[in-house]
Amino acid sequence: MEQTVAILAGLLAFTAPADTLDRYGWQARPILVFANKDDPRLDRQLAEFASAADALRDRRNVVVVDTNAASALRERFGPQGFTVILVGLDGGEKAREQGVVPGSVFNDAIDAMPMRRWKLDAD
Repeated sequence: MEQTVAILAGLLAFTAPADTLDRYGWQARPILVFANKDDPRLDRQLAEFASAADALRDRRNVVVVDTNAASALRERFGPQGFTVILVGLDGGEKAREQGVVPGSVFNDAIDAMPMRRWKLDAD
């Protein structure tokens, strides 16, 4: 897992019990990963995101891992089991998946978002 975390440097955040997404508002599109600490799927999911690190950076994603069963994020989003959620720049939920997903799973959804379209058109 250390190698995966190193590849995700700058994209990975581990949450504290009272964490919110306020710090990312209009700056990044968080991808929330809800898992139990000992769930082997977490390592697999982080490896998937590591393989897509450049695309995640380009889309202003930050991967937020929540392993705290009593966190404010869990209360807000209500994940069921191993869940991966895309949050938009506005802080709203944009997509939700159960289980391990490919690192690029949200690329099409992000590329269709108005702010992303504007950036792509400007480039």
